[in-house]
Amino acid sequence: MRIAVTGTPGTGKTSAARRLSEALGMTYIDISEIAEKTGAIVGKEGDSWVVDVDTVRESLESMDDIIIDSHFAEMVDVDLVFVLRCEPTTLYERLKARGYPEEKIRENVLAEILDYSLQNALTFHPADRIFEILENPVEEIIKIVRAPDPKRSAANGSKTHFLTRENLNLVRES
Repeated sequence: MRIAVTGTPGTGKTSAARRLSEALGMTYIDISEIAEKTGAIVGKEGDSWVVDVDTVRESLESMDDIIIDSHFAEMVDVDLVFVLRCEPTTLYERLKARGYPEEKIRENVLAEILDYSLQNALTFHPADRIFEILENPVEEIIKIVRAPDPKRSAANGSKTHFLTRENLNLVRES
């Protein structure tokens, strides 16, 4: 089985993916590390790396029983995609505590409000393989892996709605 854990920076992808790999006895894969090791980083746009998707995809092609940690869910063919979600105010505080510049915080909070990671996953994967996770990510993911419930998938629409005036105030420039 191949599982992707994706989401906006600060939603808990890495912590959840590492814990999940231990709980399920699967190999943890960080796409950023794979991109560096395989020479797939081909440039930079702003403060983001430009990655040769085909090189990364080829390097993972023969791997199975993996948990992939990435906000690039489209890079790899997987059986299930878990999009971690986070309340925008909580996300704002997490990114601030990490020392992110204010502009980057606003950019990531806006991405969360607008469901960017979910929409990105839906562009590249069937909706019935995509699940949004808001709380207790490891426990919730394990439940779904063991007994996938199509009613919980993105095929039935988004479960989180962060597009509110209050949340938009978080991303307005002062």
